[in-house]
Amino acid sequence: MTKTLRIEPLSDNAALVAWQFLGQPLQEWPSWVQSNCSLQKDVDGKFELRHERRSGTQIVYLGEWLVRDLDGGVDFYTDAEIWSRFAAKR
Repeated sequence: MTKTLRIEPLSDNAALVAWQFLGQPLQEWPSWVQSNCSLQKDVDGKFELRHERRSGTQIVYLGEWLVRDLDGGVDFYTDAEIWSRFAAKR
């Protein structure tokens, strides 16, 4: 099941969009994830998303979240990190 959340930082009113990588097929990824990431397997055979950035490659594993900010930038968080930094928008 694909689920995209609207979230907001706990200390700000900016709206963000978050998507959790649960091994969904490419066609179920939001377009902003498809345009920013590629799916690969690591040396142990685990699926990972690779997100290329100027600072280097970010690797997003199953259960981790990608967050798109207002400027179109993308970052990732573990499940514990996302809920300590953001609140679901209601």
